[in-house]
Amino acid sequence: MQTRDQLVAGQEQERFITEDKIKALDELGFTWEDKRESVWRDKNKSFEGRIEELKAFKEKHGHVRVIGKEDQNLALFCGNIRYARRNPGTGMTITEDRIKALDELGFDWHPQETKKKIA
Repeated sequence: MQTRDQLVAGQEQERFITEDKIKALDELGFTWEDKRESVWRDKNKSFEGRIEELKAFKEKHGHVRVIGKEDQNLALFCGNIRYARRNPGTGMTITEDRIKALDELGFDWHPQETKKKIA
């Protein structure tokens, strides 16, 4: 397995990032985390953890209509929870207690309809 070397057009070339580029990325706030690890942790987050994220999102944005460009993982969770409610028994468990917790936050169960009403 190659780490810094890649085959490019049939030739092996050394590819690496310079210290200057690392410093510049650090100054921009670049996250040096393996995306696969981040996704795995996000997929295994508890429902209660997601509720806390939604509360923080609402505190910051004043609503819980999460879109992908604001928080991709939280938006995916919201889409999955809507799907689970519309399609019981197909994956994620959505209990009445969970529905109530989301309702208390002002969760939008039908964002497409809401979007049409706003427009």
